[in-house]
Amino acid sequence: MIIIRFVFAMTLLGVTLSSCQVLECGADKNAFLNKYESFIAKVDHLDLDVSSEKWSKYDAQFKTYIEDCYDYYEDDLTTKERRQFWMKTLKYYATRYGEGMINELSKKDGISEKVEKNIEEVLDATGRDLEDFINKNMNEIEDLVKDIGKDIEDWAAKLKDILQE
Repeated sequence: MIIIRFVFAMTLLGVTLSSCQVLECGADKNAFLNKYESFIAKVDHLDLDVSSEKWSKYDAQFKTYIEDCYDYYEDDLTTKERRQFWMKTLKYYATRYGEGMINELSKKDGISEKVEKNIEEVLDATGRDLEDFINKNMNEIEDLVKDIGKDIEDWAAKLKDILQE
């Protein structure tokens, strides 16, 4: 009987904790991204001094999004969604810390290191995606550049004619 109560209590605790996760982070990836976007928009409209104690509640929410929610949905996010998430994160840092943003990002605390690491990863992935796109479409890009070059030559000739008149 004690074992059954223990199992029941653990199950109840697990359900409670997971429902807290859902409430805080969102029920799915899209809800999470929408909640984070709304949070960043709200913070962007704040008119607080960087030293204001009112930041503490926003900092706590931000920390939850970065340390808990992002980890929970990270594997479900596309490269584009990750890039957008971390760019919004930079927006938070800029709004929150103003000119001290770089100093804050260079701190060796868990959250700043995580932000810096993930931004570097997203930028690397974006660069690889761009490189792959260019490699796949090199012939079309070369043709486009030739067409643009020809158009510029035509425009230059017409401009020369206009200026000589």
